[in-house]
Amino acid sequence: MALISLEGMRFHARHGVHDAEQVLGGEYVLDIIVNFNSEKAAKDDDVEKTMNYETIYQICRMEMETPRKLLETVVANIVKRMKFQFLEMQALRVRVRKLNPPLGGRVAESWVQEEHDFIRDCPRCKKKFINYDSDDCWNRFPHLHPATKETLERQFDKKCLCDSCLKFYVGELVENDLRKL
Repeated sequence: MALISLEGMRFHARHGVHDAEQVLGGEYVLDIIVNFNSEKAAKDDDVEKTMNYETIYQICRMEMETPRKLLETVVANIVKRMKFQFLEMQALRVRVRKLNPPLGGRVAESWVQEEHDFIRDCPRCKKKFINYDSDDCWNRFPHLHPATKETLERQFDKKCLCDSCLKFYVGELVENDLRKL
């Protein structure tokens, strides 16, 4: 496992609930740390197989350019964009700090942070897998029959199954996959 970290990204942005914050803006510092398996990227020396930090920066920049009232919204949107862009994140931490927030007194910074661990244990085969959204895991396989889905949710207490197990129930397993189970 490896960590990719971009710390101290500085932006001038127009986030805040006060009119002056939305007009004049303020200074923000953003930190992001991503855990992922770097073996393939390191072995092949291939930027396409890593968490490209230039892409991570662009995701953060685009979100910081969109004015929001709440830092919570900024952080949640960065997390959402990261999940959409990168399929192999094992964990993610995003922190946005507002420097010198207008609170009527001296405050160095305020900040909001989200941390996510995306590694799950499959309740059927017990193997670890990456799952970004437990509420939406069954929709990864739209051909899963509704009766099968209902049975699996009941049998496994609504916990997500890994892709290999879901492929088995959908009927998409090939012979090599069957040998692995």
